[in-house]
Amino acid sequence: MFRKSETNAIKSKRFHELDALRGIAALMVVFFHFTIGRAEAKLGFKLGTTGVDLFFIISGFVIFMSLSKVKSSLDFVINRVSRLYPTYWVSVTFTFILILITSIYNNEGLFKTNIFNYIGNMTMFQFYLRIPNLDGPYWTMIIEMIFYIGILLLFQFKLLKYLNIIGITLSLLVVILVLFFYNNSIIKNIITIIPLLKYIPLFFAGTVFYKIYSSKYKLFENYLMLLLCLVCQILLFNCLGKSHDFINHKEYAIMMILYFGLFTLFVNHKLTFIVSNVSLFLGKISFALYLIHQYISIHIILPYFTKVLLVNFWIASIFITLPIVIIIAALITYYIEVPFSKKMKKFLKSKLV
Repeated sequence: MFRKSETNAIKSKRFHELDALRGIAALMVVFFHFTIGRAEAKLGFKLGTTGVDLFFIISGFVIFMSLSKVKSSLDFVINRVSRLYPTYWVSVTFTFILILITSIYNNEGLFKTNIFNYIGNMTMFQFYLRIPNLDGPYWTMIIEMIFYIGILLLFQFKLLKYLNIIGITLSLLVVILVLFFYNNSIIKNIITIIPLLKYIPLFFAGTVFYKIYSSKYKLFENYLMLLLCLVCQILLFNCLGKSHDFINHKEYAIMMILYFGLFTLFVNHKLTFIVSNVSLFLGKISFALYLIHQYISIHIILPYFTKVLLVNFWIASIFITLPIVIIIAALITYYIEVPFSKKMKKFLKSKLV
């Protein structure tokens, strides 16, 4: 699957551009939520709804890269679990406590959410448990998990060498189903039950970008695959519930072209201009920032300062709310994600490997 020279060259490399892109994507999502339902969204912040699309391309790149570092399927599972769950558990718990506190404060009692919702959300599979997400950003986690499971199966059964064929076939198939058969209840249910299908071209594009970065082998074929992925994802716009609700098809297409363009610059070593101490820091805390920012921002901090204290929206957003969520995300990252991910990984390997 991977050439030895490719593996050795990339195994210890840190992709600062990817970290910077993560930080930018997280900030886009944050300001999208800050301005949601407000006139300020029309200033361009509504385009932040596509920040998750950028995250999906990054995930495709990173996951395929991580396969060059593992020796078995179990290693892959341990790496993913230890990387995601400590931060996710703390973020879910943090938001659950906030919901309980605000429910009591607003005389809504303890029934706005319950312990079963909390436990279900802690699994990251609440979508299939038919349990509502405690916070908005959690909807993407099941999409990521399905992708990981799919890649794991391909790795386990040594089918990754057929990934280009599988990826483009799935992408084209979903486009055909959406464009011509989406009114069919069976087709609509399948796409709803497997939400990854709506974004499969983005994840697949990430794996292709990794191939281009790691090797100049079959460049024409890989760039053709990327063009097909871009077209397929743009054509899937009408079935994308989240972006479709806030931006139009043309705006979505422009953002997808921008993201594919940025990644093309990245794999050709032309994206270093986005790397700075600020973007790297935001990239470092991006996972926690993405997970914890929405509820505390739009249900607690922003309403209190803009509606109760009558503080100007931009002052409340940029100088109060944003620093608060960044500080919380940094604390989770440096005191939970970094140390406990390593400890969990070590513990799981000692017990399972």
